[in-house]
Amino acid sequence: MSAVHDVAVVGAGPGGSSTASWLAEAGLDVILLDKAEFPRDKTCGDAISPRAVHVLDRLGLMKEVQGSGYRVSGITAISPRGDRARMAFPGQPPFGSCAYVIRRYDLDRLIQRKAVQSGAHFRGGFRAGDITTTPQGVVVHGNDQRDDDSIRARLVVVAVGANLPLLRRAGLLPESVEFSFAARVYYRGLTELDDTIHLRFDGVPLPGYGWIFPLSEDSANVGAGYYRRTADTPSTASAALRDFLAHPAIQPQFQRAEQLGPVKGFPLRTDFHRSPTFGPRTLLVGEAAGLVNPFTGEGIDYALESGELAARAILGAFAEGRFGPHQLQSYDQALRRRFQHTFVYTHLLRRAYMNERLLTPLIRAADRWPNVAKRLIRILSAYDSPLTAFSPVMLARVLASGVA
Repeated sequence: MSAVHDVAVVGAGPGGSSTASWLAEAGLDVILLDKAEFPRDKTCGDAISPRAVHVLDRLGLMKEVQGSGYRVSGITAISPRGDRARMAFPGQPPFGSCAYVIRRYDLDRLIQRKAVQSGAHFRGGFRAGDITTTPQGVVVHGNDQRDDDSIRARLVVVAVGANLPLLRRAGLLPESVEFSFAARVYYRGLTELDDTIHLRFDGVPLPGYGWIFPLSEDSANVGAGYYRRTADTPSTASAALRDFLAHPAIQPQFQRAEQLGPVKGFPLRTDFHRSPTFGPRTLLVGEAAGLVNPFTGEGIDYALESGELAARAILGAFAEGRFGPHQLQSYDQALRRRFQHTFVYTHLLRRAYMNERLLTPLIRAADRWPNVAKRLIRILSAYDSPLTAFSPVMLARVLASGVA
């Protein structure tokens, strides 16, 4: 019979690897599992927010992030009618005033390597097919269900993103799963790039947006996605990206550009506010718990922050020597205190504002009034409540900038 580990972490993305790193650093016997060998690529927008940068700094990875990523200072938002507002990231302690764009191939490798250096055991090429509980702990079964290909542990952390089959078999999905859909591709030889990430609401189906996230002075991760299908929505996110790339407003940037690799699509779960976060001897981290921002699509910061909270709860359970629902529920409570309000009201923000009628005056107002720009980027950075977008002053500024 195989050894019993303290914790098995399924999924070696940012959430899983950071959790494994915190736990191994504290002295637990951790095995980190992934279906792929490392390094490996992951389809994503590649932007990491100031909140994510803060966690990576605490993990001791800032030097590597600075060496591998492209530093950006803010967001440029472009309205459906082409209006622009440039907004600098606020330097709110403990978070800094910059973000980075770094390929997931590099970012995930850095965090996974940190976990191994901290003492976690890594096993790539392991496809988890099922998770079962026993009186002593959990068993993570490989896809072929052979007993000698099973991992035993006292607790399991599930960080498998949008892997619905595994979560469904474990009984860890909400009744209705909420997705958005996106696609991205890499380009080099672009012009007009600057040190901001561009969120574009022109040339894309609403509610949704296109993006241009610079990886260097002339290369970028370019993508598009949508949150809800409408009569005008293309059949796939890849089709939405093709329409975005053909939009006349961005064509000048791509005149001498070269596409690097294929277009790749990916789903994003945004239903944390009504999703389970734990089960018997099991914690869910990152997108496995629906932790992707319903407006921006950002998920890396939530994965890293939830990984740290999961590690705290697990260390507390081991300190008590008890692994029942009461101990694991502390993790859910910590997540709800930090993110529940944000997710409930960000869904409301998206429904209210992500349409041509209000997006254009909102972006015009952000360009015209610095206090609106500051408030908007604080909301997008998850520093302020999305409800502040409905304050009388904010609404008055937006209405005063109404579409002519």
